[in-house]
Amino acid sequence: MNRSIAAFEGLIDRYADYLSGKGIQFNPQGFPMLQPQMYLDEWPELMVPYRDRKARFVHDPSHTVLCLFTSDARIYQRLERVLDDIPEYSRYMGAVGSDLTVTSDMDSEWQRAIMLLNQLHMAVLAVNGVKIVQNLRCGSPDTIACLGCVPPGVMCATSTLGCANTESELDLFFAEKLFTVRPSKLLLYGKRDPIMEHQADVAGVPCRVYPDAHTLYKRQPRV
Repeated sequence: MNRSIAAFEGLIDRYADYLSGKGIQFNPQGFPMLQPQMYLDEWPELMVPYRDRKARFVHDPSHTVLCLFTSDARIYQRLERVLDDIPEYSRYMGAVGSDLTVTSDMDSEWQRAIMLLNQLHMAVLAVNGVKIVQNLRCGSPDTIACLGCVPPGVMCATSTLGCANTESELDLFFAEKLFTVRPSKLLLYGKRDPIMEHQADVAGVPCRVYPDAHTLYKRQPRV
């Protein structure tokens, strides 16, 4: 994806103005402060990317959570069209926050800007009645502070796609996110990561693993 800084800033300003008009408050870093009741609190039966929402394995939208664990190009399409997408999101149980790529090798201010854009997109869904699930995507450890706007005890999600499994129990990056946010429930999308699951257990966070869309397609019987 090739998007200019100006395009990202334009979306951030557009979302912030929209949310201000809906009465949303922001913390000193500009992140929206959402209410716990805006978050989903029941386990979904299925989690699928937005583009796969009409696949044959999606039998019950009311028990299916949509996510944006996909390429940045596809995510950005949804960011640009968020208000147009509201009726479609509303057919489903809820939605996981946006997942635009943020990595530790990026400039720290750029990391925060991407995390802000992800969070603002989720807030737009929330103020339009879509139940949300907090995405725990971060870049470098110091960006964990950006999750400080998340109310404690809400449902969270993260993806293991494209990531190597956690190699050591001494790698506490994921655990630090859990202890910062204190989720009520954790949805893991993709392949299993035994250490992440163990850290969630140690943190007292119930965790369920949801297969990715590619795996679900492979499980479908041929017709």
